[in-house]
Amino acid sequence: MRTQVCIIGGGPSGLLLAQLLDLKGIDNALLEQHSRECVRARIRAGALEHGFAELMREAQCGQRKGREGEIHDGFFIADHDRLDRVDLHECSAAPRWWSTARPN
Repeated sequence: MRTQVCIIGGGPSGLLLAQLLDLKGIDNALLEQHSRECVRARIRAGALEHGFAELMREAQCGQRKGREGEIHDGFFIADHDRLDRVDLHECSAAPRWWSTARPN
C-alpha cells in the first residue's frame, strides 16, 4: 500500500486529521492498535476548545455537536465557603468551549 500520509492513533485528533486530509484529496492511512469497538467505547473529555470545534465544522463532522452540544460561557471557582463565577464573555481573549458531556 502506498499513501501520502500515515496517521498514528485513532483518537479524536487522528480521526479529524484523516477526515480533513480526505476532503482535500490527500491519501492517508490511519493506524490504531485497538478495535473499532474499543475506540468508540473510550471515555473522552467532555469539552472541546473553540479551534477544534471549528476544525470539526471544516471536516463536515460537527453536526451532532451543533445539535446536542452547549457553548460554555463561564465556570465557577470555589474557595472554602466562597463561590466566584468567571464569565468568559467578559474575557475578550477567552476561547469558546463546547460541552459534549451529558448532565446527570
